[in-house]
Amino acid sequence: MDARLLDVVIGLIAFLILIVLLAVLPMVMAAAFAYLAAIIVFILFLSGAGYLVNEKIT
Repeated sequence: MDARLLDVVIGLIAFLILIVLLAVLPMVMAAAFAYLAAIIVFILFLSGAGYLVNEKIT
């Protein structure tokens, strides 16, 4: 798969994960911590996916 297309797919999946976490986490924990946790998970997902894509390319 082309690296650019893979980046776009990963970005869309990460965005969907962020939306789901923003909707679900406030039901489970306090709102401020839920939003912070959702952003942290989003950043970690994108970082890990970017690392794996870079490893695959090289």
